[in-house]
Amino acid sequence: MRKKILLLIICALFLVGSFDAAEKAPEAITEEKALVVSFKSTEADVLESTMSCWTKLNDRFMDIEQIEAEMNRIVRRIEPDKATVVKSDDDGRLNKIVVYCFKGNRTYSIAIESVKQETAGETYAVIDVSMDRSYQELAAERKNIIDALQRPEGSMHFSSCIIGTYKGKLDEKDVDKKSKIALQSINARKIDGMENDELRSISAFSSSVGGYKVPDKASVNVQLAIRYSSYDDKTYIWIGTPLIPMGY
Repeated sequence: MRKKILLLIICALFLVGSFDAAEKAPEAITEEKALVVSFKSTEADVLESTMSCWTKLNDRFMDIEQIEAEMNRIVRRIEPDKATVVKSDDDGRLNKIVVYCFKGNRTYSIAIESVKQETAGETYAVIDVSMDRSYQELAAERKNIIDALQRPEGSMHFSSCIIGTYKGKLDEKDVDKKSKIALQSINARKIDGMENDELRSISAFSSSVGGYKVPDKASVNVQLAIRYSSYDDKTYIWIGTPLIPMGY
C-alpha cells in the first residue's frame, strides 16, 4: 500500500512539472539570434548576410558641411580599411551624402539625408552592411552600428537577412521541408504567403523573437523566401527579420 501511495505521489509531481513546462512561454531571443538558428536548420550554404538600420538624427535642416562633419564622426567609429564618397547632393532643399566603407569581408553604405521643410527640417541616417559568406557576426554588427550612430537603440529601426544557396533545384517536397524546419526552429507560425512555379514566400510570426511589423494588423517578424535560379542552377533561400529588406 505504501508503495502505491509513493508511486501516486511521484506521478502527481511529474504531471505538475509537465504542465508547468507546457505552460511556460518560449524563451525570447534576439532577431539576429533567431536568424542564425533558423538559417542553420536549413543546412543551406551561406552566401551573404545583411543588416539595415535607419534613424532620425534631429529635427532640423543641415547643410552639406554639417552633414560631412556628422558623416566623418560615424565613419571614424566604424574604423574602415577604406572609405569612398560616391554621392553628394546639395539642391537647397535636400542635402545628402553617401559613403561606402570596406572592412574585412564587410561593405557598408552610409547615407545621411537632410530635408528642408517650411518651418524646420528633418535629418536621417541609414546604414546598410553586407557580410560576404558569413552570418555569425550579425549580433555584433548591430552593436557596432549602435555605437557608430550613438543614438538610443529604441530610436533605431533594424532589419536583417541571411541568404543561402543549394546546388541545383529543390523539388516541392524539399522546399516544404526546408520551409517548415526554418520556421519550427524558432517557433514561428505562418501568417501569410504566396507560391508559384518560381517562388515561395512566407510571412510568419514568432512569439519568441523580439521586434515585429504590423501589415494590415497581422503581426509579422519573420519572412522566408525560396527561389530557383536557372542562370546558375542554384536554389536561393532568404530568411529575414522582421521582413526581407531586399528584392528576391
